[in-house]
Amino acid sequence: MIWTGKKVMLTGGSSGIGLELLKQLTDLGAEVVFCGKEADKVEKVIQQTSAKGITVDLSTEDGILTYFNYAIEKLSTVDLLINNAGFVIVAGIEELKRTDFELMYAVNVIAPARLVQLCLPYFKSQTYGDIVNIGATGGSYGFENGAAYASSKAALLNLSQTLVKELRKDNIRVYHVDPSWTTGTFNNNLGGEIPLDENKLTAEDIAEVIISNLSLKRRAFVPQLSVWATNP
Repeated sequence: MIWTGKKVMLTGGSSGIGLELLKQLTDLGAEVVFCGKEADKVEKVIQQTSAKGITVDLSTEDGILTYFNYAIEKLSTVDLLINNAGFVIVAGIEELKRTDFELMYAVNVIAPARLVQLCLPYFKSQTYGDIVNIGATGGSYGFENGAAYASSKAALLNLSQTLVKELRKDNIRVYHVDPSWTTGTFNNNLGGEIPLDENKLTAEDIAEVIISNLSLKRRAFVPQLSVWATNP
């Protein structure tokens, strides 16, 4: 793939995997418009990179539409949508509130689905497009205290699998990527950064995997992949 001039929408681009993707894609020459929830982090990325960004809350329809309209205003069209933004609350089933489920499903499932819907007319009019949905390995098998988060990522996986079947005929590739525990990334459940450990997975690893798969000739794509640390 020739990345120069590629128009990319990226959610959750102000930290972690999203920020690393943003840096690598802009270095390759892509035009990236991202969103984040924390204004200070969004502004820092804008100042330090060539990407354009906006602060929104993707748990609301207004936030989704505000981001999408801003991105199209800046890009005029879209070649690649990366649904990276996520929200996690890790707690036992007896501790979780209804609002916890609603927030995680809003950010982790509904926002990606809505952004896909909004991008599809552009993909179909230009007869190509790529979608990357970033899930989590826990979405395939669950984990203790992960009832809300893991089930939301399982729903995202099913969404991705369904989109593959619906959109291949339109030359639209859908990639679902499940990272395992990734160090050096922001975890709202912990209230800050997961400490970087160069012996385990990092955001750089996940970004490299995603970009290398997107770089396949259009006749090929990898619909689902998991990325694990060699030494857990």
